[in-house]
Amino acid sequence: MDLQTVVAAYHDLLDEASARDTFQRLDAAIRRRGMLVGKNRDRLVCEVLRPRFIVPSQYAVLQPASELVGRAIQKVGAACLTDETLLAPYALTPVERELLAMDPGYMGAALFGRLDGFLAADGSWCWFVESNLESPAGIAYEDALVKDFLALPVMQAFIRDYPVQVFTLWKRLHALLLDAWRVWSGPAANAGSVPNVAIVDYRSAATWPEFEFLRDRFRAAGTPTVVVDPSELSYDGKQLYATIPGQASLPIGLVYRRILQHEFLARSDLSHPLVRAYADGRVCVVNPWRSKPVHTKLIMALLSDAENSAATLLNEAEHAAVQAHIPWTRQVRPGPTTYQGERVVDLLDFVLRNRDRLVLKPNDEYGGSGVLLGWEASEAQWRGALAAALHGPWVVQERVPIPQEEYPTWRPETGLQIAPRNVDSDPCVFGAGLPGGLPIQAAGCLTRIASTALLNVSAGGGAAPPTFLLTDGEDDSFQAVLYSANGG
Repeated sequence: MDLQTVVAAYHDLLDEASARDTFQRLDAAIRRRGMLVGKNRDRLVCEVLRPRFIVPSQYAVLQPASELVGRAIQKVGAACLTDETLLAPYALTPVERELLAMDPGYMGAALFGRLDGFLAADGSWCWFVESNLESPAGIAYEDALVKDFLALPVMQAFIRDYPVQVFTLWKRLHALLLDAWRVWSGPAANAGSVPNVAIVDYRSAATWPEFEFLRDRFRAAGTPTVVVDPSELSYDGKQLYATIPGQASLPIGLVYRRILQHEFLARSDLSHPLVRAYADGRVCVVNPWRSKPVHTKLIMALLSDAENSAATLLNEAEHAAVQAHIPWTRQVRPGPTTYQGERVVDLLDFVLRNRDRLVLKPNDEYGGSGVLLGWEASEAQWRGALAAALHGPWVVQERVPIPQEEYPTWRPETGLQIAPRNVDSDPCVFGAGLPGGLPIQAAGCLTRIASTALLNVSAGGGAAPPTFLLTDGEDDSFQAVLYSANGG
């Protein structure tokens, strides 16, 4: 099945009138859900009129690659807990080390996350450039937009000729959270029982509407769920409680932690009720407060450099996946290294001479903050960024190809336009895959598109259309993780 043919077939269904109608329907649905992004929360999370399509040959590469790379990340993350050689480059603060040492009650540095990467249109290659395994956003937006697109007349006409399947990621997340709680609870968990769940982040978070979407879905699935600010949590030494103004206090057994660790530590300390209850083993928290080694940029450097001890932790399949799907990445520091099998005398000199094929990234930032693309930077900018990178954990990574696809838009001032956008591919990873822990599974593909090489929606630089898997009716290997567009 050819992707370009599929895309052209969808675009052929659009004319000026149907494009205007499609935009108006999407605009109303997205605004009704509050799914607005950008620094001022004034942009639609999806402003294009077509969803992302992937074909079976692409997913057949993406899914196993992300599962193997995810397992490799988890192995190295677990080793960081006891191997100071692996942990030292992160330059953790004493408070971060205390959090890392707290036992979450289950195996793994994280149980849910997203790998950010790029996938060839024909499935011939796939690169993962970042590991987002702390508190990734997007799956609720994805599931909401799936429903909105399936309600469009143009999409209904399209799927009559091109059947699609969609990823029910919120259901997988819900199941994973309950599985983690049952492992954490041990024999005390009664069969069929469920905890009260608190989704925790600051009320100022731009993604608050996503939390409310998940809350409503979890409740409909039979799991009592609230969305709370950290200030609305209390702990009496035995039980964590959530108290929303005007409502009775609710005992909480499971926290879906959406609050980022570095943002939390900028406002609170280890005496916070959430941390004390977690440390005392009185509440299950997913992801745990030990996810930093697997979600910052350094994990890609640890995996990419075959000369460090991380390489010895991987089996043959994991090692092959790392070599095939993680680009050359190194921590920025002086000294020798290797590049494409050749010895490099000094990394810093190599970085200075090869900026047209390299990217500099701060280790613990998100939303594209601080990332410098060498081919878009001047020599002075590149030298300045490299000098700054020596004062804190940064990585340098080799440039990878960025696929492009055409996407339609409609605006009152321009009408229907179809233009190329850069496209990334971000599969979700559930579980840790460690001995004695929850098995690891990769599923789905979140998508971000942009006209620039830096694809980031939260910073206002792109859009996040939902992803649909095309099916030719011959391969049913995806049925276990997907559902028909005509079903539920």
